[in-house]
Amino acid sequence: MPDTGETIKGLVKLTPRPLWGKAPEVGAVAKSTVSGADRGVKKLRVLLVEDQPGDAMLVMIALRESTATHFQVTHVPTLAGAKDALAAQDMDVVLLDLSLPDSSGLDTVTKLLAVAPRMPVVVMTGLDDPMLASRALEVGAQDYLVKSDDPGRAVERAILYAITRMNSQIEREQLSEQLAKEQSRVLEEIAVARTMQFDLLPRPDRLNPVLDQLGLTLHSYFEPCSGIGGDLWGCHDLGDGRLSVTAFDFSGHGIGAALNVFRLHTLIDEQRQHLADPATLLRNLGGSLRQLLGRGQFATMFAAVIDCRAQEIIWSGAGSPAPLLFRGGRAEFMDSRGIPLGLMPNPQYHTHRTAFPRGSELLIYSDALIEATGNDLTMLGNEGLLDLIGQSRDEGGLAIENLLDHFYNWARPPLEDDLTVIHLQWPFE
Repeated sequence: MPDTGETIKGLVKLTPRPLWGKAPEVGAVAKSTVSGADRGVKKLRVLLVEDQPGDAMLVMIALRESTATHFQVTHVPTLAGAKDALAAQDMDVVLLDLSLPDSSGLDTVTKLLAVAPRMPVVVMTGLDDPMLASRALEVGAQDYLVKSDDPGRAVERAILYAITRMNSQIEREQLSEQLAKEQSRVLEEIAVARTMQFDLLPRPDRLNPVLDQLGLTLHSYFEPCSGIGGDLWGCHDLGDGRLSVTAFDFSGHGIGAALNVFRLHTLIDEQRQHLADPATLLRNLGGSLRQLLGRGQFATMFAAVIDCRAQEIIWSGAGSPAPLLFRGGRAEFMDSRGIPLGLMPNPQYHTHRTAFPRGSELLIYSDALIEATGNDLTMLGNEGLLDLIGQSRDEGGLAIENLLDHFYNWARPPLEDDLTVIHLQWPFE
């Protein structure tokens, strides 16, 4: 290495005075003395990887002239030396020449980052090549610096920029990791909640014996639009040839609606003695929900009793979509008008009853069915539902599997609400 009195790439006849106490040797740490007035100056540890002593000297002189930042420079001439230095001490930034005795080109950046993946790296090269600069950034460098006879403040700016950019990248990565962990946790909780919600549905091993005893058949479909939702339906054996059927749908969907589902399911269980009187059941549930739900939250509901001995159906509605009753070869929409649950402290509901002879069918569904839109953006509506039902009937009556197939072939995905469909039939003997 030439002494400080020789010509070094643009530095002519430097006086033989120390730069950082003395002229640094290859592999040495260049330090400056910090006075009491400099105690507030930012301090950064720089690893300079440069095999040309003259170029290294120019960079260190440029850093020495900084008044805003104190740079402690460690100089090594090889990539191997850089790896050893990074293993031996902490650094804040690396100034990396791309032409070293033991490595050249962009592989030098890759190899360095393999041992220090979160180290800010400023690439130094004698080529003013924009494409090379772009490729250097692609492989992980934070900035690109073209060597010159007078680096001036360019080196300092590049270092500070590289550190800032790397810190921002690390913060983004940490935030992304946190968001990924939070998303994973939420998905796990939703999966648990989904299982719990499906567990609230009637269990086939309990319901099927009741249906068999009454001679009824029941097919159902339930699919929340976001893993969990605000729909639920239920069946209860009331004895004396009677079956209670309930279905409700909370405003909104997702976690909030699902929590309200658990609330209402508990309330229905507490009101079990009123299942045989749908109007009273709805009135009590509406009053209770008024005290529990937040502003703007409500539930529509349909409650019915199938009385096989009397061959009739008794029902009351709280603003739910009108169920379809099939009998005598005709389909008719049932009156389900009423105040949705949770909107009034003491709502009143009407009891309806009509014949439900053998051969009758009942179709209960949530509004996602009739409010869905097709590819032409038209809503299905009641008339569209009747058309789908006409395409879905066979000799045994309405086949819910066929209905759903026709519906999903028609509907424009994705559905924006939870979908529930219940088909109950009392076949001829």
